Amino acid sequence: MIRFTAYIGALSFILFVGLQGAFAQVRLSGMVADQDTKTGLPFVSVVNKRTLTGVLTNENGRYYIESMPGDTLEFSMLSYAQKRIVTPGMSSTMDVYMQKRLFELQGVNVRGSNYRKDSLATRDEYGRYFNYHKPGAMDVLKTLPANPITALTYLVPSKARKRKEQFRDQLLYWEKEKFIDYRYSPELVAKMTKLQSPELDSFMYKYRPGYQFLNNASEYDLMLYIKQSFEEYQRSKGVRKKEE
Repeated sequence: MIRFTAYIGALSFILFVGLQGAFAQVRLSGMVADQDTKTGLPFVSVVNKRTLTGVLTNENGRYYIESMPGDTLEFSMLSYAQKRIVTPGMSSTMDVYMQKRLFELQGVNVRGSNYRKDSLATRDEYGRYFNYHKPGAMDVLKTLPANPITALTYLVPSKARKRKEQFRDQLLYWEKEKFIDYRYSPELVAKMTKLQSPELDSFMYKYRPGYQFLNNASEYDLMLYIKQSFEEYQRSKGVRKKEE
């Protein structure tokens, strides 16, 4: 009888450990890259569709996220087709390759329409993060009469709240970067400077304008900026040649 009880106890313990492992979070990491060039893609949003929490890839395209086995992770970025993967049963490294979406663009107006449409869709999908604000004193006072426990939680630092704030900040940063890419496009810069890659890429990186400027600049302001930057770029090239 003692042996049977010990056997049942051991079996229960093994089952408990097994179930605990089955429902434990796993860690996924890897690189998100362009399917054709195999280069890392920065600021790709990686969202857990069950919990609606997520992260953004860093400037090299690397990501790190924790989720439960079976959760669906969605990778999305403007101009790329969405990619989904299912979280495996154990922590692992998973590289994700994304395919560029092809648009038949007839002009700047069509291209602008696509940008605004994608931006609005992103705002709609992640509205709970874009509209999130850190609870302040007024939130505590408003919530206290009806929900004193909830009001008190506003005063205590929360990891979940911190993750929401960080994700919101990342989304806002990503949105601004995409706006810069839209207005300061390779097509426009190449048309004005006649540069080609890789020199075009170097020029655009060196003279990349800020979000604040582009948000207020007219088309004329932007073209004048590119023209003046290119003149400075040519002068600096001339100086380097003389020094050589």
